[in-house]
Amino acid sequence: MSRIRILGIGSPSGDDQAGWLVIDALSNSGLRTGGDLHFEKLDRPGASLIPLLVQADWVILIDAMASQPLPDTLGESRAQAGQIRHFDGQSWPDYRHGLSSHGLGVIESLSLARELGELPARMDVYGIEAEQVQAGCPAGETVQASAQRLAAHIAAELARSGVYASPG
Repeated sequence: MSRIRILGIGSPSGDDQAGWLVIDALSNSGLRTGGDLHFEKLDRPGASLIPLLVQADWVILIDAMASQPLPDTLGESRAQAGQIRHFDGQSWPDYRHGLSSHGLGVIESLSLARELGELPARMDVYGIEAEQVQAGCPAGETVQASAQRLAAHIAAELARSGVYASPG
């Protein structure tokens, strides 16, 4: 069986709690941790993220994201709060300037891990588009709903992969 680590990155600042909210939703879904499945909530880990990657065969990482606005159908540039994006172990450099609001961000840490040959065999990175990131504020309703949707998607992916039965 594979060692699977699901990492929710965040801070107590509004929508930046997105990764933590996904971990909370997974914890409340009935998925059991222990053995080969581990959930962790991390507060802006920087380079300390790398040792957590080495200890797993499959890492699913979730963070709030502040992406570059994308043009909508009317040609206006906007990123929508709660939008969920998925990146694999090869695709994140295209979004280097947009996934994290942290100092040494997730992307820089993942890129360093890749250069050091420390990435797990499977790496899935999810970003939930943040709208407001004010200290002490709760996450917005849109981001909270997206965290629930993403947690359900991750639980289904674990079941589809034959790793764990669906919760409930």
